Amino acid sequence: MADSSATRESLVDAARRLGPLIQESIGQGERERRLPATTARALREAGFFRLCRPRQLGGLEADPLTVLEVVEEIARHDGSAAWCALNCGIAGMLQSFLPPEGAREIGSSPDVVLNGVIAPTGRATEVDGGYRVTGRWSFASNCDHCGWLAPSCIVYRGGAMSEGPAGPEIVVTWVESPDFQIIDNWDAAGLRATGSHDVEVAGVFVPRSRTFLMPPSEPRVGGALFRFPVVALWAAGMASAALGLARAAIDEVLRLAGTKTPFGMTSKLATRPTSQIAVCEALAGACSARALLVEETARMWALVQAPTPVTSEQRARLRIAATHATATSASVVDRMYTVAGGTALLSSSPLQRCLRDVHAITQHLFVAPPSYEMLGKILLGVEPDGFLL
Repeated sequence: MADSSATRESLVDAARRLGPLIQESIGQGERERRLPATTARALREAGFFRLCRPRQLGGLEADPLTVLEVVEEIARHDGSAAWCALNCGIAGMLQSFLPPEGAREIGSSPDVVLNGVIAPTGRATEVDGGYRVTGRWSFASNCDHCGWLAPSCIVYRGGAMSEGPAGPEIVVTWVESPDFQIIDNWDAAGLRATGSHDVEVAGVFVPRSRTFLMPPSEPRVGGALFRFPVVALWAAGMASAALGLARAAIDEVLRLAGTKTPFGMTSKLATRPTSQIAVCEALAGACSARALLVEETARMWALVQAPTPVTSEQRARLRIAATHATATSASVVDRMYTVAGGTALLSSSPLQRCLRDVHAITQHLFVAPPSYEMLGKILLGVEPDGFLL
């Protein structure tokens, strides 16, 4: 089991060593539409579900560059496992914004898995001592294996929606597993084994100590990691998962090219000039996009360690790098899928799963192409909408 002194090298090595175990259960995960228990247990015991929890609360408090490397390595074996690791791992940051009483209630056990649901599709009615929470949230990844979820809600006071300077007031509430119901409706083309079902909460009281308003103020515990913009790190983690899938697709074509003789040819796929050019351009694209993502993540990490106030433009640069890396990864996978020919269609081929998974990632709000609109506003000096930066 990983402890709070785990290094980047040891965590990445642990992710690499888990590869065969994760791959053995991929078919089961696709059929059951959630992480198999063996995979979930291995990720939990390796510490990947608490990568960004504060050390004081049982987490690893891993630096952002370590998070990206771990997620990328897991994704080279399975996109769904990487998706669950990054979401539950980064969600631990949210625990740092709670008052001490609420943080202690959630606890510091390494066996407890956390996740958050950012979209504020719930309603938190202010009552004495806290909020009465009701709502339904989609895309609650790995919820089958979570002990606590942190769904976001719009605040209501006196029967009316509470308005803040930037729109409706939003509060993040922490709800324990007995208080949320999982709606078994996750049946998707990509990231099938993430168990990203809907969850529902019906009139549950959440004390104020287990809540914080968005955007969050200064963290209550922990070090520089919790000054790192949460959404930006989440986007970078998603991009790292996409980059891991791109590398997996390239690796599969390199393996396949040495053994496959395409129909109508007398020599291996590796001898085809179009294949040779494609793998070179794919590798260059993936590595270049990764370099930009790492550069911008390192730049942000240096700022928050200083500490130096982070500007909207600096946040935007990291989000741009994440969106670019995701789109580039999808293009790389597309090209590798095409190079492989009909073999890539087979359910036994990792390429068809890489294709489905990477395109599922491109649909996420944090790294989808439309995010360029908000980020472009910032670069052009136009006030951005909302707080999701």
